[in-house]
Amino acid sequence: MRDDSNLLEPLLDEEDQSKSISVRRPSFSDKLWGIVPQSSAALCLSFKKGVGHGVPCFSHKSTMTEAVRPLVKRKMVILILHIFAFLAFLILLATVLYFFSNTFPWSRQLSKVDEIEARKNVMVALSDVPRNLTLGMLLAAEREEPCEGAMRDCLEKAAEEFSEEPRIVKSNAKMTLHCNGTKREFLSGKGENLIEVVWIDGKVSYELSHEAHPDVHLARLGRHPLPLNISSILGVVQDVSSHNGSEELQSCLRKALDELPWEPMVVQNDAKMAVSCGGTNLSFVSGEGQTEINVFREPPHGEIHYMVRATGWASFLRFFTRGRIN
Repeated sequence: MRDDSNLLEPLLDEEDQSKSISVRRPSFSDKLWGIVPQSSAALCLSFKKGVGHGVPCFSHKSTMTEAVRPLVKRKMVILILHIFAFLAFLILLATVLYFFSNTFPWSRQLSKVDEIEARKNVMVALSDVPRNLTLGMLLAAEREEPCEGAMRDCLEKAAEEFSEEPRIVKSNAKMTLHCNGTKREFLSGKGENLIEVVWIDGKVSYELSHEAHPDVHLARLGRHPLPLNISSILGVVQDVSSHNGSEELQSCLRKALDELPWEPMVVQNDAKMAVSCGGTNLSFVSGEGQTEINVFREPPHGEIHYMVRATGWASFLRFFTRGRIN
């Protein structure tokens, strides 16, 4: 294509169309970029006084392309700087968040709370399925609970009390725990002995609400030490008699009732009595239990023995005062 940018076109002046002036046509490169000079040429007519013809001259101006390019470059530089500033801000923000997440334990506490809630949901799902009622199972369930949870307190109490239950209870019981709105069950045998563990206002109670057989009541008498005094022993005798307890056990308790009043007060107020008769073991305690008293019967149907082992001042007083009621 021919570049005719140097050709001059004649323009007629309004006053004198016979006069011609030279103008600049846009070049091919200007047409290609779509940028045309605002004026092809500036016509300068200089008239001298008394001269009737004009002298053409050209006034050069910068094209639009030459004026716009520096502005575009500046805008590109500013845009790049803004992008780098935004990236730097994101890096700084990520660094600050990482620092706070490792410095303060709030995030770890939230994860621990989520873990506790998840465990609670699992426990609720499993609460309707009774688990085997054994001491080991109760201890394992206790370890699964949160340290400060109501159910953990209930399981701790249940394990403590269940460990002291006689075999006749352990092998045939159903334990139900009601703790702060949560229910759990454990079962052994046919579950005929009903045990209830209840959490109320931060306190846990353990109770055998139903005994499958009178022998259960008699077997449970020896779970905890009883007070060592005349009224306590008499109450146990009546309790055993009302539940059709063995005659051998009643005979041993009556032997203790006959002998204890003859002991000096220093013995009665600080002694531990163990009664082992009829397959049942009972214990009575007063004070610190310094003096030991044993009541038993020689097998198979021998004599019932009442034996005292005293030390110190109690032994001295028994030597001189035994035989008188104190």
